[in-house]
Amino acid sequence: MARKGPRRLVLAVIALLVVLAFLGRRTGMIPGPAEAFDPSDYRDVPVLSSQEADRHVGARAVVCGEVVNAVLASGTRGQPTFLNLDRAYPEQPFDLVVWGRHRDAFQPPPERAYLGESVCAAGRIPEHQGVPRIEVTTPEQMRPASELGGGG
Repeated sequence: MARKGPRRLVLAVIALLVVLAFLGRRTGMIPGPAEAFDPSDYRDVPVLSSQEADRHVGARAVVCGEVVNAVLASGTRGQPTFLNLDRAYPEQPFDLVVWGRHRDAFQPPPERAYLGESVCAAGRIPEHQGVPRIEVTTPEQMRPASELGGGG
């Protein structure tokens, strides 16, 4: 007869992982599905400058700023494109990241389309290595800052 102890342990670990994943999504520490940018959905969330975003990590918000530096890191795992707002890397107060798997949605590519533009991006704000960011998966997550009265 098989022992039930190892099976119970496996089930307990799976249950714990499910609970942690749920809590991670709920708090914004694990990103959920892409958030489309519909301004009517964002009436009750703050519209922030890039300098204010660090006080809203984990929250859903719209963040605005000028893309002053845009780099495709093709040699980095996931091939991210970083759009640094208001100051260039490594001094940026906020960045937007477009992962390589989402680049095809952007024509022209994001590092060309947004460089020098004042933009607003909607989504949840995680933090990576001390820098708050929004992961952008579709162009619909971004708008010119002039549409929302944000940025320059």
